[in-house]
Amino acid sequence: MEHLHRNFIACAIALGIALLPMSGAQAGQDGQNQTAPASTPWPGAAAAPETSQAPGSGPAPAAANTPPPAQVPVTDKCVFHIKYISEGAVYLDAGRNAKLEEGMVLHVVHADPNGGTTDAVRFQGKEPLADVRIFSVADTSSAAEIVTSHEDPVVGDIAYLDIQSVHLRQTKSDARESENYPVVVTFSYGDPLDEEVRAAKVSVVAPPIENQIRGRLGFDFGNLSEPGGFSTRQVGLLVQADMSRIGGTHWNLTGYWRGIVNTQTTGSAGGTSPTTLNDLLNRTYHLGLYYQNPDSVVTMGVGRLFLPYAPSLSTIDGGYFGYKFSQHTTAGVFGGSTPDPTSWSYNPNQRIAGTFVNYEAGDFDHVKFTSTAGLAMTTIAWHAARQFAFFENTFSMGRKFSFYNSLQADNGRTALQGATYGTGITQSFSSLRFSPITLLTFDLNHNYLRNLPTFDPALISTGLLDQFLFQGLSGGVTLSLPYRISVSTDVGRSKSSTDTSTSWNQMYGLTFGEIRNTGLHVDLRYTKFNSSFGQGNYEFVSLSRSISERLHVAVQGGTQHLISNFSANTNSRFVTGTADWAIGSRYFLEGLYTWNTGTNISYRQMDLTFGYRFGGFRK
Repeated sequence: MEHLHRNFIACAIALGIALLPMSGAQAGQDGQNQTAPASTPWPGAAAAPETSQAPGSGPAPAAANTPPPAQVPVTDKCVFHIKYISEGAVYLDAGRNAKLEEGMVLHVVHADPNGGTTDAVRFQGKEPLADVRIFSVADTSSAAEIVTSHEDPVVGDIAYLDIQSVHLRQTKSDARESENYPVVVTFSYGDPLDEEVRAAKVSVVAPPIENQIRGRLGFDFGNLSEPGGFSTRQVGLLVQADMSRIGGTHWNLTGYWRGIVNTQTTGSAGGTSPTTLNDLLNRTYHLGLYYQNPDSVVTMGVGRLFLPYAPSLSTIDGGYFGYKFSQHTTAGVFGGSTPDPTSWSYNPNQRIAGTFVNYEAGDFDHVKFTSTAGLAMTTIAWHAARQFAFFENTFSMGRKFSFYNSLQADNGRTALQGATYGTGITQSFSSLRFSPITLLTFDLNHNYLRNLPTFDPALISTGLLDQFLFQGLSGGVTLSLPYRISVSTDVGRSKSSTDTSTSWNQMYGLTFGEIRNTGLHVDLRYTKFNSSFGQGNYEFVSLSRSISERLHVAVQGGTQHLISNFSANTNSRFVTGTADWAIGSRYFLEGLYTWNTGTNISYRQMDLTFGYRFGGFRK
């Protein structure tokens, strides 16, 4: 009885298959001696089996002589546009809709002024003006940090995916598509009518994640000479890294570091050399090892870096650890020393440790909100200094409107020198930006410092301290003109808690992205300030040009006039020239010369760096 029931079901299946259309009829023919082909030129094009037909299936239709039209695969987009720029980051006009992910790297080039930029820009071999890495992805937009740059990107520039990121995207896409597919299961024994088409979930072993390893390692040889016959020989190292998915993991090593490992001073009684402008600038660079896995609840980083959830705390030599409790909430700890001389609370012997909670929601195309709150403590020479709470909030609506605020409030304390500080807000910076059109941006800023800042005043003329020069309320406008010309100005009245009267601060800037197709980039700035730590002005000019794809040169110069109780160097002038030359595909040579003269600090500095290039930095 059971055998008759089994044959009845088998006949019903065979009859149903025989009545299928042309493409399905062949799959239902007797396959006792034939297994399903691994692949066919087109769907339904398998040759008709030579075995006898199943009972009741009817005559087998002839196979088609001509294949159906081939389906053209849809290629994912690889070229995107920069639609907005903020400090240290760019925003692209694509996100998850283009299968972009965190950690992907893109190269930035200028768009064709005639509007003729196509996908071919990826293969033209041009030197990118900048490299960016995606750190946040929304549905139709994404944000990327600027990893390296020869010049500042502008709105409208082209960003195309690095070849390794293209392969990674394709690999993940193929893995997702092959995760489920129908498998024809055949048997070489028993009743041939037991053969059936079953839906099976196939275990796919994905290939290892493709990584990107590129960077530069160099040895630095320098000489520093001072008036009076004093000189110093310096030996140092240079490390520039852009390494993502190291060893197929989610660890990334990115950034730039340059430091001195040995000095020999002659002719100086004290045996010490002065801290130069280049030495101070080297402390502002970042080099960090980060763990960034979009599928993990853990994130961390070690090295010289920002706390990504609260960059207002400035650079730390240390690390952070974060744990994601939900889709929007992350909490963690951080700690390290504070080497950055551009920090408003800089001290070379200071250390910091604390904890934080971050909440993030929205996307950059619509409404985006990020809020961080935390507690921290600093020590100087291992003696407790500050105990404070910090807050950082960002709110944006598309690319037209944004608001940012960072605030620190200290617990009352008595310093080692006996000075007494009460409980209250010690630092606050707020910025409101509105861009009615792409070419025009208005900003309104307010800066409050209860205590005198302790940054290194030698860096004033570099423009890195502009945020602290204006204390009080200020407003500005930035206008982008044709031919990549940008004009900016900020004007405000300065008033801190220790000032007896207000004063006007002024800042003006003029940038030429490129002068008449010469490849020459020019940046001009002038600032006049009157703040609690001092008053003065500075002028700054920067010129740079890529002579070829292998040679890039730049010259910077400035003058600074400062009247302050915190610096005896009233007047100073500097000129710095650099040249970067790629030798073949593996090596590079970099030269630097600085001339600096001031009221009590004057020196000449020369550096020569020879190193090895690997990965994508090859030419």
